[in-house]
Amino acid sequence: MPEASDPPRKHYKFKAAEFENVNGVRRDTPPNEAQPPSDPGIVPTEKVRIDVRDLARAAASPAAIAGSRPAPQPNEVHAILRENLDRANAAGLNDVDLTPKPPSRRKRDYWISCAIGNSLLAVALVISPIFAGAGLIIFNVGLTWIMWFVMDDY
Repeated sequence: MPEASDPPRKHYKFKAAEFENVNGVRRDTPPNEAQPPSDPGIVPTEKVRIDVRDLARAAASPAAIAGSRPAPQPNEVHAILRENLDRANAAGLNDVDLTPKPPSRRKRDYWISCAIGNSLLAVALVISPIFAGAGLIIFNVGLTWIMWFVMDDY
């Protein structure tokens, strides 16, 4: 008994894509010619030293700006982006409201710590005045340094 033949194989391929030519280069132009012209560099001169004015003069020459392209014309991508921006602006997504900064508690905490620390060290002033005086200086300088120079505002 003969075997059943397989159905003919299907061939799939992508359809031809059509792109909008935005930058103005023709399709039949070879890739070498589509590139902007190379920079001619600085034109040789009789002078030994090159001055800034010479560089500015070379940059302002028509040969330096011959390779510049015109600004791109608005296309459908720009229109879609503009619609998205208008929609976001209408919804208020781009509005930024700055909340006021809360008042800092650093000054209050500094004075409370200073009062508590100095009162404890003042008690030690009666017992050993030299060590208590040194402790007062080290405590106040250290507390001031930490509270105002090391710590961030909180």
